[in-house]
Amino acid sequence: MNDTTMTKVLVSQYKASLGMLRQTIEKTPHAFWNTGEYANPTWQIAYHVIWGVNFYLGADPESYEPFPDAIEGAESLGGAQEWENPEEGVVVEGFHTREQLLSYLDFLIDELPNRVEALPLEAPSGFEWYSYSRFELHINNIRHIQHHTAQIIERLKAKGFSGFAWWMDGQPPEAW
Repeated sequence: MNDTTMTKVLVSQYKASLGMLRQTIEKTPHAFWNTGEYANPTWQIAYHVIWGVNFYLGADPESYEPFPDAIEGAESLGGAQEWENPEEGVVVEGFHTREQLLSYLDFLIDELPNRVEALPLEAPSGFEWYSYSRFELHINNIRHIQHHTAQIIERLKAKGFSGFAWWMDGQPPEAW
């Protein structure tokens, strides 16, 4: 398989994964968007995913350009790794609206082909904590989208919501 084909496949899978994230954002009722029920509210998980896509589509950490309305520290969910935690003393204040995150998502989807094509797939990831190729970083990034999208879907299903579609080629086929 050549790089052009692999790039097209990666872009397609990013779009499908981000499409599924989009539907979870759109289906999350306002009452569940920013609650204290979980350590990380739904909006923060969605933002964390979108932030991560933007971050890892860059060449390296230094090339990162933040979302214009970014809330300091909101990208961190407080994981087990030191680099997953916010700077000491950072308190997440406020929350991102559904409209802000959908706008950020649209921006990234529009940028996907150029951002995926920009760096050679066989090159190093550009991130010292991921000691593999750029191609594998893309796979990891897509898995990250799927992981947290499923987390939000599971929360919504536990509240009685259903009808989440499995997306392909950036389009939802049908609800299941």
